[in-house]
Amino acid sequence: MNRSFFNSIRTKLIVSFLVVALIPLLLLAFINKQTTEKALTDNARQALYAEAHETANRIDGFIDANLNAVRVEAILPGLAAYLGLPPERRDGSPEEMLATETLTRLSRKDMLNIISYALLNLKGRNVLDTNTPDVGRDESDQDYFQEPLKTQLPFVSSIRQSPTIPNLVTLFFSSPVSDAKGNILGVLRVTYNATSVQQLVTHETEHAGAKSLAVLLDEHYIHLAHSTTPELLFKSIVPLSPNVVAKLQREGRLPKTLTKELAINLPDLKQALDTKQPYLTTRLAATGNNELSLLAIAHLKYKPWSVLFAQPIAVALAPVEKQIQDALLLLAIIATIVTIIAFAIAQLLTKPVIYLTEAVAQFTAGHLDMRVKMRSQDEIGLLARSFNSMARQIQESFETLEDKVKERTAELANANQEIITLNEKLKVDNLRLGAELNVARHIQQMILPNPDELEIDGLDIAGYMEPADEVGGDYYDVLQIDGVVTLAIGDVTGHGLESGILMLMAQTSVRTLQEIRELDPVRFLDVLNRTLYKNVQRMNSERSLTLAILSYSEGLISISGQHEETLVVRKNGDVERIDTMELGFPIALDDDIAGFISQILIKLEPGDGVVLYTDGIPEAYNIRKKQYGLKQLCEVISQNWHKSAAEVKDAVIVDVRQHIGKQKVFDDITLLVFKRQPDITEKGNLVNNIISQKVCYNEAESLRNTL
Repeated sequence: MNRSFFNSIRTKLIVSFLVVALIPLLLLAFINKQTTEKALTDNARQALYAEAHETANRIDGFIDANLNAVRVEAILPGLAAYLGLPPERRDGSPEEMLATETLTRLSRKDMLNIISYALLNLKGRNVLDTNTPDVGRDESDQDYFQEPLKTQLPFVSSIRQSPTIPNLVTLFFSSPVSDAKGNILGVLRVTYNATSVQQLVTHETEHAGAKSLAVLLDEHYIHLAHSTTPELLFKSIVPLSPNVVAKLQREGRLPKTLTKELAINLPDLKQALDTKQPYLTTRLAATGNNELSLLAIAHLKYKPWSVLFAQPIAVALAPVEKQIQDALLLLAIIATIVTIIAFAIAQLLTKPVIYLTEAVAQFTAGHLDMRVKMRSQDEIGLLARSFNSMARQIQESFETLEDKVKERTAELANANQEIITLNEKLKVDNLRLGAELNVARHIQQMILPNPDELEIDGLDIAGYMEPADEVGGDYYDVLQIDGVVTLAIGDVTGHGLESGILMLMAQTSVRTLQEIRELDPVRFLDVLNRTLYKNVQRMNSERSLTLAILSYSEGLISISGQHEETLVVRKNGDVERIDTMELGFPIALDDDIAGFISQILIKLEPGDGVVLYTDGIPEAYNIRKKQYGLKQLCEVISQNWHKSAAEVKDAVIVDVRQHIGKQKVFDDITLLVFKRQPDITEKGNLVNNIISQKVCYNEAESLRNTL
């Protein structure tokens, strides 16, 4: 009985319909579930990492802005004049009044977050403070006093609790105060309300998704900010050693309470931080939520801190549960419909299908004149007519097969000839285009400074440029007229023929302005910009370029124009990074940029120098997608600065090449090394007088704007 049932065509049709319909649906549902879960998890991780990275950038930007601010404020002449007085002459002196007024005005620029400004003498004694109770306090053991004296650079401290004001967390910015000769007289210290940093951490949580949280950890894994559990502030994610706890408590970075109350237990998170993992899946039980959560980790640039964004994985995968329910309901509906349809079709098709099967068997046996006689107008009848039509076509095809083969062979031969003709034309076009690019590249290399132009008395100069494609968009030049040495470096957006043409126009314009003795940086860059802007508009192009112009004379160099950071290297190898973002505007992007152009002046002692580069060096990737980085560039320059300019240039290029390895070079690489030789005395000239006048004017204007 069972055998006859399962051997019937109707049963096989029903079973086959169900198998064909349901198995792909089940497989598709499973694959879709896995794919959706992975996509949702990846999207959630990327969203969390984007928010963590954005928050880290915001904190870095906050620190960078305040470091730059305190560095500039520390050079205000009133502060140096006060610290330069003997202690017995300070009380009631005009210098004290000016310094006090300066500190008071500085503290008022952000009365919500700035707690106080203070001057510390070389012994760490607080000699002047907008918070007068702190005057006379010994702060010599504080890192914000010791580090600026050691590095001669601005410094930002760690976040710590205020010893006098409950629930107040502070952050200190400091910078050395020097006289005109560069002698350090003391330290300018700013006490900042660190609540603003905590607000930066919690600000982005609303964009990270439901139930997300944000955390800021310092180098000891101590919570500096927590968006959902503020009671975890100043607690570490793992227990710290007693010595470390005691040291941090003395510094005010941990509350003075029992050691066991100062830590929670998240070893997985500590391991992820130690191994620099960007993502982690773990449980944050200490926060009161034991759900499995996705974490994204970003690290700050200026401090060894980490920003974490977390979200329960169930929140990210919530759409999958609804998808499974819908899939099961759809599966049941389809199974019912398929069973009914299969049963009906089996009933209707059993007899005619058998007849068609027998007819097909005879046809395949060689009876090409076999035809099906069926008058039904349904699908079976259509199938029968289709079979008859197919049988006729096959029979005719066999009879006319030889003629059709010859016809098809002729068509293929014609098509092949057309392909050969098109290939020949393509070769010609490629040769022509290659010749045009070779000419442009040759012209580009011809206008670079030759070795004789780099031989200037008292200076040691070396340059290098390598385009990413046949024609690059980088540009550098070294010009000398009337004792003034002009250095120019630029980077056109993109590369290729169009970028190379714009680079040639820029070189010609710079040469022309230098020949007509245009010394004012604003007029120089303004005329250059208007010239190139009109040409770019005529070309109907969207290209622009960053461009920095440096003028050197008798140990003084001026820098103007917006480009990458300018590296000023002292004779002992110390590297000072000069940000040029506020010194200009991209060339050929707008018709009037005069209002954006300014300059800074830097004194170069014998043995000092300048290194210029384009972004093709710090942004060079290796096979693991890691950038070369400005930090590594500065280290190589510092380690080799005792050598000649050419040797410094070669050391950098070799190091960059080793970093890139087998990875393709995606951007032009340009480097210019400029050193003042220690055994040459330069002669004064008219340009130096002009530059000296600009020094006085800019210093006075800077003081007026600050006050």
